[in-house]
Amino acid sequence: MQNLKDKVAVITGAGSGIGRALALELAACSCKLALCDRNDYTLNETRRMAADKGAAVLATPFDVSSREDMYNFAAEVVQVFGCVDIVVNNAGMTLIEEKLEHTTFSDFEKVWKVNIWGVLHGIQAFLPYLKQRPEAALVNVASIFSTAAYPKQAPYVASKFAVRGLSETLRQELAGSGVVVTVVMPGGVKTNIVHNIDTPDTTTRDRLASRFDKLAKTSPETAARCIVAGIRRKQPRVLIGSDARMVDLIVRIFPGRYERIIQKLLS
Repeated sequence: MQNLKDKVAVITGAGSGIGRALALELAACSCKLALCDRNDYTLNETRRMAADKGAAVLATPFDVSSREDMYNFAAEVVQVFGCVDIVVNNAGMTLIEEKLEHTTFSDFEKVWKVNIWGVLHGIQAFLPYLKQRPEAALVNVASIFSTAAYPKQAPYVASKFAVRGLSETLRQELAGSGVVVTVVMPGGVKTNIVHNIDTPDTTTRDRLASRFDKLAKTSPETAARCIVAGIRRKQPRVLIGSDARMVDLIVRIFPGRYERIIQKLLS
């Protein structure tokens, strides 16, 4: 997909972070945008910013964990723009650190509703429309921790492994079609994902956010440019950041020992 002009691009989680940066990057490529986020205020901010760049923008607030809302959104996008060319399942969340033995089922459910079911909803709601196009892109944002686990984040890590599994399964099933499936594996990107953790333990959240801010080296704008380049080049996967490339290399070279190496890097 070399030319993105006038393509219709759907982005979930577009209210901030990578989603907002991607909306603005695609607006600069003359794409038409269909954006969603559960935060109406920040979503409307993104809408205004993209419109200022000359993009036609549809912005609909809802939670991607709602299958019904996602299907309604897909129908709305097609009604407004007539087609869909690009879908980026970007919305995601995480929790404060906790060992697996103490992590509750509700904690898993809270993360998986967004990180797994939200992606699956986006895939199944939009895939019929993508398949109607001569060429199309389906992009699922996972994490570099979809290839390597790390401690005290079992719900998040498991969800991102699942996103990569869904993506690679779907890529095989769509072989020979015009739909290119890309899985994105960012390292630390300077977003508010940790700051936005919903927890009464604000002290722990703020401590984790401070550590994350120090470790995250990649800007959302850089991540967005990498994703757009991956769409243009029809890449099956996109690694974002030197930290992601390092972890990917460590796992490839030391598949049986990478856990010890990662724990040293995180300590």
